[in-house]
Amino acid sequence: MAARTAVKSRTKKTEKAKVRPRTSPQRARRTGTKSSKDVAKFRELLLTERSRLEAELREIGSRTARVNESERASELSGYDDHPADIASETFEREKDLAIGESVETLLNQVITAIEKLDRGTYGICDACGKPIKKARLEALPFATLCLDCQDRMER
Repeated sequence: MAARTAVKSRTKKTEKAKVRPRTSPQRARRTGTKSSKDVAKFRELLLTERSRLEAELREIGSRTARVNESERASELSGYDDHPADIASETFEREKDLAIGESVETLLNQVITAIEKLDRGTYGICDACGKPIKKARLEALPFATLCLDCQDRMER
């Protein structure tokens, strides 16, 4: 009789456990966030950052195009450019190219984070598999490592 009571109580507990909350604990652990509100907030942060970075890349591209056009025009002119002017233009072009590479790297990280959101793996450390703290994701929404792993990697 006692065995039947134990089986019935386990069955009731199992039935209660099958009722899932709106955001399941497995999903919350998998994404490293606590709720679907957090996921939506991080998605919005990442989409905003992606738009900003894409606009910055377009601006760098248009500046580079303007410099190239002015170079072609100066080649056709009968006047020589002063070496200092040429050096300044070269420096600015190289600076824009370096900034462009940096922006592209950040953009790729943001796109990867958005893909992780879609797969349900956002907020999980790539190195140790533990959830990344919410405060870190708020500061750096495209973070792929928890603080401990990031510290180890930088040493």
